[in-house]
Amino acid sequence: MSRSVQFFNESEIAFPLSEARARSLVVKVMKALGKQAFEVNVIAVGEEDLREMKKRYFDQDVYTDIISFTIGEEPFLEGELYCSPERIRRNAETFSEPEAREFARVLIHGACHLCGFNDATEEERREMTRKEDAFLTQFYDT
Repeated sequence: MSRSVQFFNESEIAFPLSEARARSLVVKVMKALGKQAFEVNVIAVGEEDLREMKKRYFDQDVYTDIISFTIGEEPFLEGELYCSPERIRRNAETFSEPEAREFARVLIHGACHLCGFNDATEEERREMTRKEDAFLTQFYDT
């Protein structure tokens, strides 16, 4: 059973969490969401690059901290998570969270999207937040 999480940094800002810890977190979340075989690439890009991707692929001109793309689903999930360490840093300041914990939350959020969870409606956003909080407690805060 293949479980792979790779990291690529095209940003000027380093990942605020060690790759080993981030990889372990993503693997645990994916397994908890029922995915046994997967390959996930986490790519850090500048916040303007991520904004352009959000416009191009989602027709939304907004800044964001992560975008998820599911490439293949069954029986082997392939996905890409594009994140902005710069935006994550700002969010951490805004929410008075340690930067590494905010990065963990964003990775969890992206993994949930890869597994089919959405946050387009208020109810979906509440459910996504519940999942993020539960996985942070279960896999990060321990």
